[in-house]
Amino acid sequence: MYLVAGGAGFIGTNFVSYLRSRHPGDKLVVLDYLGFAANLDNLAQFGDAIEFRAADISDSAAMTAVYEEFSPDFVVNFAAESHNDRAIIDPSLFMRSNALGAQVLLECSRRHPVSAHLHVSTIEVYGELPAGREYFTEGSPLNAKTPYSAAKAAGDQIVRAYMQTYPQMNIRMTHCANNYGPFQLPEKLIPLMITNVQRGRKVPVYGDGLQMRDWLHVSDHCNAIYQVLHAGLGPVPAGAATDPGKLPIFDISARHEITNLEIVTRVLDRLGLDPAEWVQHVADRPNHDRRYLIEPGKIERDLGWRPEVEFAEGLAATVDWYVANRDWSDRVLAAKGDLQIDWATAVLPAQAR
Repeated sequence: MYLVAGGAGFIGTNFVSYLRSRHPGDKLVVLDYLGFAANLDNLAQFGDAIEFRAADISDSAAMTAVYEEFSPDFVVNFAAESHNDRAIIDPSLFMRSNALGAQVLLECSRRHPVSAHLHVSTIEVYGELPAGREYFTEGSPLNAKTPYSAAKAAGDQIVRAYMQTYPQMNIRMTHCANNYGPFQLPEKLIPLMITNVQRGRKVPVYGDGLQMRDWLHVSDHCNAIYQVLHAGLGPVPAGAATDPGKLPIFDISARHEITNLEIVTRVLDRLGLDPAEWVQHVADRPNHDRRYLIEPGKIERDLGWRPEVEFAEGLAATVDWYVANRDWSDRVLAAKGDLQIDWATAVLPAQAR
């Protein structure tokens, strides 16, 4: 039995779909507290094939009740607040979900033993890639510099501590590159661009748009997570105490790095629009990472995983999905309001006093 925390979000929804295709007869419980980035509408496609529980992973009593009710075999934790822009404005919520929530869920898996517990993290815990450095690896130090990535890094540290203190728990962790694909909340770059164009708005590009990002299709990410979850990894080696690269941690990337401005240009081209007419350079957000990149050699060597979605094809299919499913985006925007932040006029809490 699978328990998927954060299953009403972007990647969680796609992973639930992946599990349904791989194991149509297995019991699947989806957990989500239906915060800002969640969308219960995403799960309607599964009907009675899933059990859904609305609960907060940082609520120990609620999580204990879920474990006692369902006795999960495999736990995958996607549950997180995950947008840098909103974390700058309200960091406290991110700390609760991404750090405390990670620990509460781990503790439930310790007290109610599971076959494997996988914590899904992000490339951003490594911070900004220094000049002259090619990429980060699983052994790189955590050096988060934004409220969002710092909250995720705090969760990472808790996961690493549990891995080594409770080796019988069979914990795994992944870091992923920037994901793209269907069901992504239109506050993120690609769906924000498309929904802006659909409403006759220009596409905002932070600063010069030359921030470098590494892009991974969500279906490739789901496949990697599944492989990590079910891999026979053996015990945590003693050397992991001083070399985190030996921990059961896997960095997931398709090795496709391009600038934000190039992404914008490609999406507008797919929509048949002239970037010169639709791109609007706007004030950059505070403390914006310039570049980060991870190297997926470990998951390729140890598990044989490879990305299958070629970037140009995946991006085109993603754009086409949002065009064909505008009703989905319209419902999201009607429920959540305007998802674009203007950093030229935004007032942070400390400035408001």
